[in-house]
This record gives sequence, structure tokens and C-alpha cells, in this order.
Amino acid sequence: MSKTKSKKILELFYELGEKMDVKIINAKGDFQGGYCQVNDKRHIVINKIKPLDQQLNILADGFMQLNINEVFLSPILRDFIDNRDRQLFK
Repeated sequence: MSKTKSKKILELFYELGEKMDVKIINAKGDFQGGYCQVNDKRHIVINKIKPLDQQLNILADGFMQLNINEVFLSPILRDFIDNRDRQLFK
């Protein structure tokens, strides 16, 4: 995937996070990242040391744990999440 397309998808994930009240935390460390809920607040933590493609996959995995079927997603973001979902269940 091109770097421009990856950056656009990342931007769309941040917009989705705002829409769904999910805080995306971008941090450094020795961790994979993922979705968590603390005191009724939803978070997706991504490791900024990891390559952008891995960060996008963590975001897709996190949002797949939430009900995104009733939220409007741009076609490019919907396709990315759907493709990730198919990869996980091959």
C-alpha cells in the first residue's frame, strides 16, 4: 500500500475514534498495542515504533471489536477493515 494511502487511512481512523468516543493513544514501548476499556473509557493503543502498516492493522483490529456497522465509514476505510477481517479468518 502506498504511503499516501496509508496516511489517509490513519487519518480516517482518528476521525472514527472521535466519532465513536474512542481515544487513540500513540506511544513508544515494548508492546503490540490494541483495544482496551478503562473506567468506561475506550482506548486503542498503538506503538509508534512499529511500521505504519502494523499500526493500521492494530487500529482495524481494535475497531472490529466495537459495533462499527451502524457508523458511516468512508469506502476506503470500510474496505481496509473488511480486508483485515478476511485476513484474520482465513
